[in-house]
Amino acid sequence: MQLLLKDKPILDIQENGTCRILDFDRLPFALRKENITFIDFVEWASNRTLSIGRSYAKEILNSLRLSQTNRFAVCKACRGLSLEDAYWIRQEGDDKTWKEVNLFHNPFALFVTEISLSGTNIRYTARAEERANIHTPELTTMGVSAKGWIRQEGKLFLHKVGRYEIPADQILTALDIPHIHYRISTEEEISSYLSEERKEWIESVGEAVVNSELFTSEHISLVTFEEFRLFCSYYGMNPYSEAEKMDREFYLKMQIVDYILNNNDRHEQNWGFLMDNETGKLTGFCPLFDHDHAFVSYKDVMSQTAETQLTLRDAAVRAQKELRLNLDKLDVMERPQFLSAEQWDAVLGRSSISSICRYISERDAGSGQAQ
Repeated sequence: MQLLLKDKPILDIQENGTCRILDFDRLPFALRKENITFIDFVEWASNRTLSIGRSYAKEILNSLRLSQTNRFAVCKACRGLSLEDAYWIRQEGDDKTWKEVNLFHNPFALFVTEISLSGTNIRYTARAEERANIHTPELTTMGVSAKGWIRQEGKLFLHKVGRYEIPADQILTALDIPHIHYRISTEEEISSYLSEERKEWIESVGEAVVNSELFTSEHISLVTFEEFRLFCSYYGMNPYSEAEKMDREFYLKMQIVDYILNNNDRHEQNWGFLMDNETGKLTGFCPLFDHDHAFVSYKDVMSQTAETQLTLRDAAVRAQKELRLNLDKLDVMERPQFLSAEQWDAVLGRSSISSICRYISERDAGSGQAQ
């Protein structure tokens, strides 16, 4: 068995479990260490597959007759192919090439896309042999919301149930923060993949199907902070310090906007970096993405991007004291779609951290004079 980056073998995994590195500099960051064990490889491969907690995960796995508990077996069944990067697994006897198998250009199994969005397949069917030749990005797409990849005019779009992506997009655009853009999916785009029952449920709960264009490619991969943190642990480096060194301004902006959005979902797979597949080197932060769990109503949400235990507010105040990011544009914005008046007032209240910072600075200055 081999791990490849496009058509380039980078790791040999032999029958006795021995792993032989072929191209260290282009290994996945989670495996980029001197001695890779078979357990390391299995863990990396298993972490590529969808969580059983994802909406309709069981239905997807059942339709393909795949295990719900053995994620490594699932990964091997789909060759570990993902739209986040260009890595894949080739087992003994597999003579396929990257051109033949990659998800960026080859057709998907549309019945799996339908199951991913509706929980069942009604319009798209597949014969047994087609189901055995698994070709879908849904097995390696992370997150918990119902979602599915659809190819439109030669481009790939992730359609998902997540109305709050729209107001988050509008706010981040106003603040000029690099992020992935979302729009509401049209009836024409998704009607073939949504059952009538599913449509009625989405409407009844006030949700919406939204979509964003794929931001990775054959040439550019996503490296999550989770992977990067593992890499840093191998070499005694502080992953937060290293992230700051890469682009301190972006890192601090992320902490400010997470507080403004009251985003409780910036876990280690929801932020990270971009990697050049030719060199294996990181090129900078990935634009911010996945905000469908933002605008929570409770206070004192803990930051997941700060090194120490801080609330989103404390992390944002600390970052704003340094950046002095202009947040006035939010004051002249109309209330974004899908936000209630109460939610928008809360956003505007949180965006007043600039005045909080001024107060802290004045207080500190006064305290210094008193001494």
